[in-house]
Amino acid sequence: MDIVEAVTRLAKVTTIKKIDNKQYEIITGAKINDKTPIRFFLVADETGVKFADGKTTLKYMSQVYELKSADVKNCIASVVKIYGFNIVSGELVANIKQNQNIVETFYSYIICIGQLANMYAFFDQP
Repeated sequence: MDIVEAVTRLAKVTTIKKIDNKQYEIITGAKINDKTPIRFFLVADETGVKFADGKTTLKYMSQVYELKSADVKNCIASVVKIYGFNIVSGELVANIKQNQNIVETFYSYIICIGQLANMYAFFDQP
């Protein structure tokens, strides 16, 4: 799947803003904390097309959680693994394979961000 095909499919379910020929900003109606809209990017690079959050998820989480805590690290790893995504240099990344349902991956990505942002439900204190 190339980035133009990906944008065409996603334009039906969200607002997309072109940054350049290899990057689009995706603006969703979902929010992290009733205030902060979930925004991320559709990026094309030498490995293919992917969703990437520009490190915003972990940046938000660092304000709420002790990210160096073993419990928090394990919880982050578990949530990310469930969805088959990765954290690369602090950025939540979802690689999109050629025949993958991009809209399904899009919604899974949003849910993953929401679960990470709301992990406090699993701890006595954030």
